[in-house]
Formats: sequence, C-alpha cells, structure tokens
Amino acid sequence: MTANSPITDDHVSRLIVGRDVENIAVYDVSDQRLYGRKHRRRLSGSLADQAQSAGCEPVVYQSVLWWCLLFMPVLPRGVFLVLPRTECDDPDGDALQYRAIPVRWDWSQVRLHYLLTCLPLLLLACGYSAWWWLH
Repeated sequence: MTANSPITDDHVSRLIVGRDVENIAVYDVSDQRLYGRKHRRRLSGSLADQAQSAGCEPVVYQSVLWWCLLFMPVLPRGVFLVLPRTECDDPDGDALQYRAIPVRWDWSQVRLHYLLTCLPLLLLACGYSAWWWLH
C-alpha cells in the first residue's frame, strides 16, 4: 500500500467478507459502468487466499461508477473501492460483479475520465456532424 492510498487493510477485509459493502453488477448492455483503476493494490499472502476463496480476484482499486450512454460516461454516480468478483451469480452469467465501498469523491479522477473519453468522442461527433452537413 502506498502512503497516499485510501485502501486500508480494514477496507480489504470488509470487501473480502462482504461486510457493509455494496454489490455492483455491470451487464454487457448496461447504463452504468465502472471506469478507472486508481490506487491499485494487488493482494498477497493470506489476503489473496481469502479473496480467492470468497470468489474474488486478489486486487482492490478505486474506480468511478458512471451512468453511461452507449458506453460513454455521462454522469458520475460515485467513487468506490472495488473488489472484482470472479464468479457471477447472475442467472444469465453475463454480468461483471464487484463488491464496493463508497469513498470520498476524487474529482481529479472524474475530470481525467471526462478528458479521456468524453472530449475525444465529442470532437469526433462534431467532426462527423460537420462532414455530414457539408456533404
């Protein structure tokens, strides 16, 4: 764990056992997505073993949950520490599932997502519209 990482051993333990956490499911065609892997912490030793026994990947990171339109992040819904699940309990089996703990908003991460996804897509849409209008 780095000095300025918000991920503590208590957070990791809560995520592994599923105590006081939210369950987030993201489907193939979904109006919400998790983007970003800030403060990524690969678990090792007994924590990694416990995570795998609980049906989770041995990694925890900070991610932003977005309301999306055609996979494009439109509105941030929250910032979470997440532990990805390896097993899907959805009847169709097509969801990505996470155990999550809400944390304080990280506006630098939100701004970065807007710059990396929304701005280029907006420029592409404007360019396409201009091309279509002129032809």
